[in-house]
Amino acid sequence: MKIKHVKITLFLISIFVFGYHILNLFNLWVDIPEKIAVHFTNDTPDNWGPKYMLFIMPILSIGIWAFIGLLVKKPEKLNYVNLTEANKEIQFSNAEKVLVLIQYLSLNTFILANEALLRYSVGMDSSIPLMIAVILLVICFIAPIFLLIWAATLKY
Repeated sequence: MKIKHVKITLFLISIFVFGYHILNLFNLWVDIPEKIAVHFTNDTPDNWGPKYMLFIMPILSIGIWAFIGLLVKKPEKLNYVNLTEANKEIQFSNAEKVLVLIQYLSLNTFILANEALLRYSVGMDSSIPLMIAVILLVICFIAPIFLLIWAATLKY
């Protein structure tokens, strides 16, 4: 059951990142201006919103995490390429692994993007959380493509 170890590890990392962000959000709350930048064009803020918008991303990330968690429980309900009786178990297993990866990486992507926005709002350097969030987002897009290519090249 290697997937269980990966799931537990990703869960613990996600709890740490989420907890760090929430603690940081509450510790910096008094320093956050009432209006914060919520949209940027070429590193220049061009849309503003209330500081309470910083709570939207954590709530949204938990919702997406829960929704993908429902998909992980029933991988046989998903669409597959080149699915046969001989390879269906391995395809279901690999789809579950990719979904678990996307589930936790998307949670961390949203939280780290929100952390970057929080840091920008109080004048701190936001490049590291933003860079990590972008890398995790790229992995979320590459993983299903890799799975699709793998499934298309199955010989049995």
